[in-house]
Amino acid sequence: MNTIGNKFRVSIFGESHGPVIGVTVDGVLPGIPLSVEDFTQDLSRRKAGALGTTPRIEADAPEILSGVYEGHTTGAPLTVIFRNENTRSEDYEAFRKNPRPGHADFTANLKYGGYNDPRGGGQFSGRLTLGIVAAGVIAKKMMYFAKFNAVLKEVGGLTDAEKWPEALKAAAADGDSLGGVVECVVEGLPIGLGEPFWDSVEGVLSHAVFAIPGVRGIEFGDGFEAARMRGSEHIDLFPEHKCCHGEHEEGHHCHHDDPDHECCHG
Repeated sequence: MNTIGNKFRVSIFGESHGPVIGVTVDGVLPGIPLSVEDFTQDLSRRKAGALGTTPRIEADAPEILSGVYEGHTTGAPLTVIFRNENTRSEDYEAFRKNPRPGHADFTANLKYGGYNDPRGGGQFSGRLTLGIVAAGVIAKKMMYFAKFNAVLKEVGGLTDAEKWPEALKAAAADGDSLGGVVECVVEGLPIGLGEPFWDSVEGVLSHAVFAIPGVRGIEFGDGFEAARMRGSEHIDLFPEHKCCHGEHEEGHHCHHDDPDHECCHG
């Protein structure tokens, strides 16, 4: 299925060389200001053309088909599409008989009995992440109280950003490519977010992140390094002030006299 989520449900659709690709988001709160310009910044971060990215250049111009009226979300399912214009489908004809290693060509052909669209990877193409980015823009508007920051931390095993261009050029000259590591930090989330076991924050995020083609691992906090640490080292300490001293008033309202005190209950 191409749908994920319950209260905020995201469905991506389309194929790499079809007329359009897009996303439908259900569960969007009404009254949120939203225009096509709101997508520009995040779509630009994803846009191809930079060193080490796909050479396929598209306009990636979002078109809002539903869920927005007079500049505000309506609460109805919100659909955004992107038109595919720069396609070279003939480049993919040979992959039916000679599938690419590390791609979905072989598996998709068997799974769908040869009826799948092989052009550009079809529905398995990284191009469909456009819809995921668009859904993220909407989600961040709903989560106005939180701050999101994602940065590229490593390329080809190198952490020095000044060495990345040369490494990428060298790999490209060899007809090869490099992987990387992205670090994402979210601040301002409420305490107790998520549910036990299946719907923990880490579990739900991992489910979503692994939908991105090429992702091979995800870590939270110390990640796999925690397996090499003692329990006394791998621990999240509470702030020294020990907010509320373990005493909670009815309704979880802060009962500190200091107006500048930051209470754990908000």
